Amino acid sequence: MFDFSLAEILLIVVVAVVFIGPKDMPVAIRAVARGLAQLRGFAREMKQAFDDVARESGLHEAHDGFQKEVKMITGDDGRQYEAYDISHLSPPQNPPHEPE
Repeated sequence: MFDFSLAEILLIVVVAVVFIGPKDMPVAIRAVARGLAQLRGFAREMKQAFDDVARESGLHEAHDGFQKEVKMITGDDGRQYEAYDISHLSPPQNPPHEPE
């Protein structure tokens, strides 16, 4: 979630112990944990609200249609081709040979 190295975490712990004190450290840790839990809950509610709005507006159907179209445009080799241009998929047809 956060990109902290071990040295940074140790520095934060040492500073917290110095400023908060070892007796009040468990209380501070619980308060921070509660705050993070509330923040996660708020983020979950916001994501659900945005998902509901997207579902009601038909955005999911448009997204699915767009993804299907992108798959049609992207060839199996990963290169992009013009939409509905399938000439690259089949070998050229030779005209039938007329007997002489």
